[in-house]
Amino acid sequence: MARSHLHAHPSPSGWRTDEILLGTLQHAAGAALVLAAWVLLLIDQGRPGASALLPGLLIFGLSAANQLRFRAVLERAVALAGAWTVLAPWMLGFAANDLATWAHVTLGGVTFVSALAWLKLARKP
Repeated sequence: MARSHLHAHPSPSGWRTDEILLGTLQHAAGAALVLAAWVLLLIDQGRPGASALLPGLLIFGLSAANQLRFRAVLERAVALAGAWTVLAPWMLGFAANDLATWAHVTLGGVTFVSALAWLKLARKP
């Protein structure tokens, strides 16, 4: 009896597990930013809410497009959106709002680091 059916075959799409995990992490960070924006807008925090909504939608959309076909420029745009999200509380003047600052810094940092990790993985053969 041949045992050739026991060997693992690569995924037909060519995606590696680490790429899938990083993409999922970026999706989650984008969705969490949109959710944070909704909460901030509900408690009448307009500027922090808008500042979370726009990058959240951008991160979510770019990471979805990147899942279809990886492009380094899309991942760089995700990294830029993550960096902007980290700096936004101080650039837009709402750093005194602890909830908004923590949401921006945490989720922006996760996005930025995951984008850099994905760019580093993309350079490996």
